[in-house]
Amino acid sequence: MSQINEELRRYLASLAGHDRFSSMTDDDSLLESGIIDSAAMIDLVAHLETTYSISIDEDDMMPENFDTIDGIVQYVQSKQDAQSNQA
Repeated sequence: MSQINEELRRYLASLAGHDRFSSMTDDDSLLESGIIDSAAMIDLVAHLETTYSISIDEDDMMPENFDTIDGIVQYVQSKQDAQSNQA
């Protein structure tokens, strides 16, 4: 499990409540489970931008990037890789 994955699981558990989140796997839908809704998505995006020093474009805010923990981790890693390549 990556550091991003571990940190993200802690953050999402704090949003949803540990009992509700504890049975979630990394490929379960956060949207279908109700862990993430439109308000929580705004908080999640702000959290990711601050925590990982990335900028999330509105065009990137689609289910395949934010519906699962795996998807979010892959998205954050791709943004970090893109920033590293620009430096």
